[in-house]
Amino acid sequence: MISSKSTDIAGLNSLRSKNINEIAQLIKVTKEKKKKLCIDKNERQNIKQLENFVKEQSNCFNICKQNLNERLEKDLNEYIFFSSKNKINLNEEHIQKLHRNYNNIEQELCYSSCSQKYSRLLDYET
Repeated sequence: MISSKSTDIAGLNSLRSKNINEIAQLIKVTKEKKKKLCIDKNERQNIKQLENFVKEQSNCFNICKQNLNERLEKDLNEYIFFSSKNKINLNEEHIQKLHRNYNNIEQELCYSSCSQKYSRLLDYET
């Protein structure tokens, strides 16, 4: 067979001149490079999943928070209406307590519900 650069397919001609130990070392290095590329690909995929999770969590939390704020406003208006209708003085302590309760609900409800809702985004396919 004629050996030339133009007929050298994937470096096969250069492999013919190597001994078995050199070939084994080349195979080992190639496998390690392939494994590293696979790990890098998995890391990129993991980062992409985390970014998606954070984005969805953020959207969910903002919607939940907005809904709670709207509900708080509605409850305050009802409290004010009820107080004026029944000629009861507004109690600032009750209003502050309502704000605290809604802040606690926001922390507990929004965080936990959004975490549960989007935890599937962190599940890994096997």
